Amino acid sequence: MTFQVDAPAAALSGEYRVNLLGRHQVLNALLAVAVGAELGLGGSELRAGLASCQPPKMRLQFWEANGVRVLDDAYNANADSTMAALEALCDLPLQGRRVAVLGDMGELGAHSEAAHEEVGRRAAELGVGQLFTVGKMSAATAKAARAAGLTRVIEFADVEAAVKAVKNFVKPGDVVLLKASRASRLERIAETLKTEK
Repeated sequence: MTFQVDAPAAALSGEYRVNLLGRHQVLNALLAVAVGAELGLGGSELRAGLASCQPPKMRLQFWEANGVRVLDDAYNANADSTMAALEALCDLPLQGRRVAVLGDMGELGAHSEAAHEEVGRRAAELGVGQLFTVGKMSAATAKAARAAGLTRVIEFADVEAAVKAVKNFVKPGDVVLLKASRASRLERIAETLKTEK
């Protein structure tokens, strides 16, 4: 993400680039600029630090395999982070289709069903081309997506069934988002996309 900063100190104003995907990362980068400036870092040091930033494994990590581009964000999930990941998916240019594979978001307690419904609706609103839902809450996500107008939705109770379906569905040019909490084990889909043609 590239963004413009208008800071009280002219030396800190100007263009910055953070080597992370998603508009939500701009706010994080702005906070890093403010803290760095408070600690005495100059604009060039702050720009270099942000430009060298790399996402941790399975945290909106971008990679390509067999012509399919993947946003791998399968380490942790809540409604806000899932909606931010869906927006990042929809901001990317593509030649094929936008595919979202959404697994369960864990540890949400009494809000779990409502949160899964919210992300299903958001996937439809953003115009995701194909939605695969995986896990115990897959029906709630899928139902809300369909109710919001997304017709291309397939749900799976477990990741093993989803692995084969996603592998057989995607083709070169597609962009795929993998987003869930770790308990969903979406890394199984990532492994399959990386190793099989």
